Amino acid sequence: MKNYELLYILPSNMTGAEIKSTFLEVEKEIEKMGAKKLVTLLDHPFLSKTEMSKEEGSEELKNIPVIKKKLAYPIEKNRFGFYCLFNFSAEEKSLKEIDYYLKMSKTIIRHFILQADPMNEEQLKLLHKLFARKKAEQDKEADKEKADKEKRKTRKAERAEEKSPVTTTKKKVVVEKEDIKKEKEKSEKVDEEKIEVEEEKVKTSKEVKEDKAETPKKKEVKEVKEEKEIKEDGKEDKKSASKKKPKVKLEDLEDKLDEILEDTMI
Repeated sequence: MKNYELLYILPSNMTGAEIKSTFLEVEKEIEKMGAKKLVTLLDHPFLSKTEMSKEEGSEELKNIPVIKKKLAYPIEKNRFGFYCLFNFSAEEKSLKEIDYYLKMSKTIIRHFILQADPMNEEQLKLLHKLFARKKAEQDKEADKEKADKEKRKTRKAERAEEKSPVTTTKKKVVVEKEDIKKEKEKSEKVDEEKIEVEEEKVKTSKEVKEDKAETPKKKEVKEVKEEKEIKEDGKEDKKSASKKKPKVKLEDLEDKLDEILEDTMI
């Protein structure tokens, strides 16, 4: 005998009681065909995510490995279905009979039988770790893809904005304004240099004119100064000459006068 895993899908319009009844009926019929039931873990990775409502996840389904999931594609107008898991061991010759029974069932809409050993606790923990790692990788890839998508969207919007007439006009206006500003600054700089040159020329010509205007005045001042110096020198000479003349006494003058008178009388 080999170990097998059966997964079958029930319609989404079934109630909790109907699902439990169908599950127990399938289990009973498979055992009648010579199969032996194996323990199925209720926290099987396939059953780790449930999308059942409070009504569907009732007490009746607590001990049954079943879960409601969205179908990959609609089956008999069902967009959702109840996935049931059942492990058993059987002879290979019994598989055809079991498969035929499942196909002829009016309630089962799909079923899959795989050769697989029932999962134990250690295998389950290892599988959960593998699933967690795979999920982390998928989330990382999804985040990266989302970021790349946002970047592409942003770039596309930027390119569209750059190509738009309004943006082009704005850019032209900005460029023209910058060119006008540069030309203005350049002309202002040239004007400032011209003004500086003109001021320098005016200053130079003013100094030259002042020198020319002051030259006759300077000459006149020099001449006056020289004349003043000459007069002062003449006065000093006279003073020095008068100082050099010997002083004559009054008695000597009288004697001299008497001599002159005597000579005249003779």
